[in-house]
Amino acid sequence: MGMELVPVGVVHSSVRSGHEMPVQGVTGEVEIYPEYVNALRSIGQNSHLILLCWMHEADRTVLTAVARKVASDLPEKGVFSLRSPPRPNPISLSVVRLLGVREERFLEVESLDLIDGTPVLDIKPYQTGWDCIFSATGHDRSEKIQKMGTEAYREGLVREAVNYHGMLCPGVAVGVRIAEAATRMLGGDLRNPALSVVPGNDPCIADALIGITGARPGDHRLLFMQGDKAPKNGCLIRKGDREVAFLLRADIPRTPEEILSCDEAVLFAADLHDTEERKLPAHPCVRYP
Repeated sequence: MGMELVPVGVVHSSVRSGHEMPVQGVTGEVEIYPEYVNALRSIGQNSHLILLCWMHEADRTVLTAVARKVASDLPEKGVFSLRSPPRPNPISLSVVRLLGVREERFLEVESLDLIDGTPVLDIKPYQTGWDCIFSATGHDRSEKIQKMGTEAYREGLVREAVNYHGMLCPGVAVGVRIAEAATRMLGGDLRNPALSVVPGNDPCIADALIGITGARPGDHRLLFMQGDKAPKNGCLIRKGDREVAFLLRADIPRTPEEILSCDEAVLFAADLHDTEERKLPAHPCVRYP
């Protein structure tokens, strides 16, 4: 069966090579060709868009690869289990935030992970209720996290937290630093099903930790304590028989930038101790007739 793909636009980006692309992407522009301008009607009603593009410089002969932006000695995987550009049909799927529309056909976007000149095949609105599967699971990222640099790991945590909360506020920044410390002290991927979170009374920190860990009340990983056991000015993160109690300092920096760059001890005290391992049901959901 023959197929014909016709580009509807082109990416304008400050990045000219895939090797130079930051993991979190950049701010850039998507130009839609004049003959397709009517297809953009009402596009500004959406905060986020899905871009389908053709990675024109990708190697189409590659079937297995390594996530080399993290580390070259990670296990090799099939390209269908990776998001790397080389693949038989190099179609990219990118979720970007729409910042504005210029001259009716130039879309200013952020989190754009495409190089300059990439042909655009299609644009779809991102719809949270359909496109966000918060309970989705994937491979354990522990080995990958160990090989990531501090800055790259922090950028990933910020994106996960902001995607859930909606913005980078001071509370979210503190949540990111708590997650960094929990990774170091408890080890491994914070989305591990053995890890649970007891949030404190700051809703922004709670949102950040939920977005990063994927913890939910329904899977018994997001827990709430009553009375004296509830953390008043901090939070608890548990994994197996170990628990880290985070106590926030009284006077912490006021901007996300300061929070993300300052020494950890300025933000909180962290106490690692043993606790009785919780036995959870194999499937926590209640089944009704």
